[in-house]
Amino acid sequence: MSSAPPAPSSPRSTASPPPSVPIGVRTHAVVSGRWVAAALITAVVLAAVVLFFLPARPPHGPAVPSPVAASPSPPRAESQKSDPAESVRQRLQAEEAARARALAEQRTSKPEPAREPSAPAASPDPEPKSAKSGPARVEARPATQRFEDVMTRGLAQLERSDWAGAEQSFSAALKLRPSDRSAADGLARAKEAGQRDALARLQHEAQAFESAERWEEALAAYQRAAAIDPAVDFARQGAARSDRMIQLHARVDACLASPERLYSPRVREEAQQLLASLERETAAGPRMTQARERLAAALKRATTTITVRLASDNATEVTLFRVGPLGRFQGREIALTPGTYTLVGSRPGYKDVRVEVIVDPDSPAPRVFVACQERV
Repeated sequence: MSSAPPAPSSPRSTASPPPSVPIGVRTHAVVSGRWVAAALITAVVLAAVVLFFLPARPPHGPAVPSPVAASPSPPRAESQKSDPAESVRQRLQAEEAARARALAEQRTSKPEPAREPSAPAASPDPEPKSAKSGPARVEARPATQRFEDVMTRGLAQLERSDWAGAEQSFSAALKLRPSDRSAADGLARAKEAGQRDALARLQHEAQAFESAERWEEALAAYQRAAAIDPAVDFARQGAARSDRMIQLHARVDACLASPERLYSPRVREEAQQLLASLERETAAGPRMTQARERLAAALKRATTTITVRLASDNATEVTLFRVGPLGRFQGREIALTPGTYTLVGSRPGYKDVRVEVIVDPDSPAPRVFVACQERV
């Protein structure tokens, strides 16, 4: 038998030849070398399988040298084949690198949590001032948009003559921008136009009430117009005219409610003055004309004289109150206007008498006897 195959190359083996051993020992060394070769082949196969199933992309983190790529020269590969412990170590390093790469891929596949807006995030864009002013611009844009929308609505309402709506819109615009001149001008235009339309409407309404001789409603309309603008002439003059007509109607109604009051000379004189005022009134309508005619008829009836026949004993002095003394007579007629009269008779040595006479145009002419017949 020949000598045993040379042992794996190593620094020491190249330096000096192996010592001679007994034959039996060398036979035993040949058997062990075959098992070592088989183990090396198995390790190489396992390393090849592991390298075949690994991904092509290198893992994140420190690079681990591949068992194949790390060998700079064939002598190194030969050394790996001859060292099974080194092969196992490299396989374990490769498996650990594969696990690290898989873990890194899982981390990169998960979405990053959203950061708080206020947290300072590192950004490659070097514009800190614009980033800080961004929220202010976002808030300013809606305020500006609201102001423009309100102004647009107010102008459209002015075009439609919706003065109340325009006034509300421009007031809202001034709340957004208190010093805006256009909003203030729009508000002034809306108020002025609204007052002008309100005055025209009240004037038309009051004139309609006047035509119907509804003086109380006309006065209320004129007063509302004067409250809007006290300097308006039609409101001031209309209110005075309406108040005057209300008072005239009240006086006429009082006279016509109690016609017998006209029998009093004082009341009858006042009624005659009232009738003259009604005839001079230019604002009188059909209702006032009718009231004036009724008052004139009542006055005519109150001033129409009625002949009253008086009788006495030709010895009694007769006096008619509100007229005067009538003297002594046996029979006498006197024209009296409607009303209540008192006749007083006196005679020396006799008790005075008093007789009351009611002159009513709707009743027959009265006959009255006045004489003192009871001695004292």
